[in-house]
Amino acid sequence: MTLRRYSLPVVAGLAVCVAATTLSAPAAMAAKDPESSVSQRLITNGEAAMRTGSVVSQPSQRALVDSASANARISQLVPARSITKAFRKAVGSNYAGRIIDIDTGAELWSRRSTTGLLPASNMKIVTAVSALKTLGPDKTFTTRVVSLGKGKVAIIGGGDATLSRTGLAKLAQSAAAVINSRPDLLPDVTTPAPYRPATCIRKGKRVKSTKKKPCKLVRPGPRRAVSVFVDDSLYPAPRRPSGWRGGYEPTVVRPVRPLGIDGDYSMDSSANAAGYFGSALKSYGLTGTFAGRASGAGAEQLGTYSGSTLADQVKYMLQVSENNIAEMLFRNVAVAKGYVPNWTNSSRAATEVLGSLGIPLSSVSLTSGSGVSRNDRLTPVALTTILQRVADATTYPELAPVYWGQGMPLAGISGTLSAGAGRFTTNPTKCARGLLRAKTGTLFDTIGLSGLAVGKDGRLKAFSYLVNSRPQKVSPLTTRRNVDKLAATVTGCY
Repeated sequence: MTLRRYSLPVVAGLAVCVAATTLSAPAAMAAKDPESSVSQRLITNGEAAMRTGSVVSQPSQRALVDSASANARISQLVPARSITKAFRKAVGSNYAGRIIDIDTGAELWSRRSTTGLLPASNMKIVTAVSALKTLGPDKTFTTRVVSLGKGKVAIIGGGDATLSRTGLAKLAQSAAAVINSRPDLLPDVTTPAPYRPATCIRKGKRVKSTKKKPCKLVRPGPRRAVSVFVDDSLYPAPRRPSGWRGGYEPTVVRPVRPLGIDGDYSMDSSANAAGYFGSALKSYGLTGTFAGRASGAGAEQLGTYSGSTLADQVKYMLQVSENNIAEMLFRNVAVAKGYVPNWTNSSRAATEVLGSLGIPLSSVSLTSGSGVSRNDRLTPVALTTILQRVADATTYPELAPVYWGQGMPLAGISGTLSAGAGRFTTNPTKCARGLLRAKTGTLFDTIGLSGLAVGKDGRLKAFSYLVNSRPQKVSPLTTRRNVDKLAATVTGCY
């Protein structure tokens, strides 16, 4: 295989463009997990999905030995380190893995590499690759506002997984400009009835309104009220896929709709988007409230908004494992292929993409796009083969955002592999800081880590480790750090 040569990127600063975690443990447990905490802190708007810091040259440690020596060392040390007492105690016996040399395709180590295991958020590598291959990195998704007649509008969801409040405010501005200039669209002036707010400020403090001490009556002024409907028919009505536990909604992943504000974990993201759009109309002499669902097909267009490119959405998703983005992209691939984007067809579409890339599909099951489903299955051989395609930027330039575009987290520096998440910060793994990019994965009983590392010979190696039935007597971080030791071994620094 001929690879395009790049200087291997190391990000100096932590990526800002990241979102919510993909943990499937109860929220109370997740809150104590450093990976989850990092994810939650980094939730942001899609338009703020820009990375900070500059790209610097690769550390001088690279290409210190020849490839034969580097690969032989990996082949010797990884199996030895995976049978130590400490490793077995932290990882258990139900795990699989594989390491390959990217340039030659040679397998350097494997253990049960064709066994299908729960991948957790390593499934997002599949979602990223299938979306980029099908739609291209420059693809954007358009949200539209149309008129349904006098005083009525509909927001049509277009599958923008990182739609922000800024985007909705711009849509409100566009729609308001047309409505205010058209008597046939302008709603009648109404005066809402006086009301007493549930809380108010009294002596500098917010207090509740009570019978004994009621808040002052509020008398709203005249206004022009717009009824805001939603058309989110691009996807079928939400339902959970097989293996997706009911308790996951909406705090781990929300019901999948083609309209929602980035970072909104709620049962009805479409309604919330409509509510924010309505509040944004106040700046233009109008008000708006969510009025339900209605078709906007064929209606007069009042405004459009296209947000972040697919490349940026993929980077955002991978950095901190944002489940909502993953599930929307899973649907968008099916839409692009002409399928009704239900769970079955979304799985079908992603499977077809992997097949076209020559990925081994035995024991692979793609039930969800995020890896939240307990029925998802991936194999280390499938993941390392996918990463081999990702690394080959000459043959597959559309996949470049996953690694060359700094999509996957950087060891010890960004996203769910950052120092704040407790990764690559302790001996002996801190020597691998900045030398590998990988996708993390966490369910209460599952740990995954799959990515690309720079070997001591200066060449890329793909690795994948999937741990199932994780010992519950140790913390998830302890399991992760033991898996990190195997990843650090690939770099040759340990």
